[in-house]
Amino acid sequence: MSQITLTAAARDALGEDEVIFVDWHVTGLCCADAGEFSVRALRRSRLPRRARRLGNDLVFAHPLAWVHLADLPVTIDCRPLWRWRRFTTDLPPDAGLRCCLGRPLHGR
Repeated sequence: MSQITLTAAARDALGEDEVIFVDWHVTGLCCADAGEFSVRALRRSRLPRRARRLGNDLVFAHPLAWVHLADLPVTIDCRPLWRWRRFTTDLPPDAGLRCCLGRPLHGR
């Protein structure tokens, strides 16, 4: 199981009924597994039915994102941007594409 760590800033930025959702966005035209990750806060009631728990009870992922992140240690942080919250991870910027191409993320 993955080791998801939320920084203090990320925990503080979440509302009482919110969780972190790691989404998957398709970027390839030829196959559905080519894509990238995004991280955002969602109310628990708005989580997609297929969302899978990733690590702890505060982090969930799209099934395709879960497959790529299930065994990785990932830190999630939140950086305020004016009035908005911007959740980020310590994954490389091309993490989704690297996973799809079979390139490991461990040796960043």
